[in-house]
Amino acid sequence: MAALQFKMYERAESTLVEVGTVGQQIPGGSLKFTPGSLAKYQAGQIKSISMLLTNKKGESLTMPLSKRVSGTIKSALENGTTKIDCIKAIAKLNIVETEDGAHIISAPQGTGGVEEEVIINAAVTSSKINYEDLIF
Repeated sequence: MAALQFKMYERAESTLVEVGTVGQQIPGGSLKFTPGSLAKYQAGQIKSISMLLTNKKGESLTMPLSKRVSGTIKSALENGTTKIDCIKAIAKLNIVETEDGAHIISAPQGTGGVEEEVIINAAVTSSKINYEDLIF
C-alpha cells in the first residue's frame, strides 16, 4: 500500500471583492424583495432570492442573495420572522463582486465564504433578527 504524502495546506485566495454593505451602497434609497422573487424561490423555480435596490434618485437594480443567504432567509420567514426584519438584516450584509463582474449579497468574507456564510439563527425562536445573529 502506498504511503500518504502530507504537505502544508494552503488556502486559495479569494478573487471576490467586497464593495461595501447594501446600506452603504444605497444611502437614502430603499431595499425590498424583488416582486415575485420569494414565491418563485419557495416554489423551487429559482436558485436564489433577489433584492430590488433603489438609490435616492429613484434608479433601481436587482441583485441576488447568495444561495446560503437565500436559504436562511426562507427559513427565518417560515419561522415567523417578518419580511421587514429580514430586509433590515440584509441591508447590513456585504455586496461582493465576483471575478466575472457580477454582484451578489453575501456575508463578510472570512465568515465562511460565499456559499457558507450566513446562519440566521433561525432555530429562530424570536421574531427579530440582529446583524450579530446572522454571522455564525
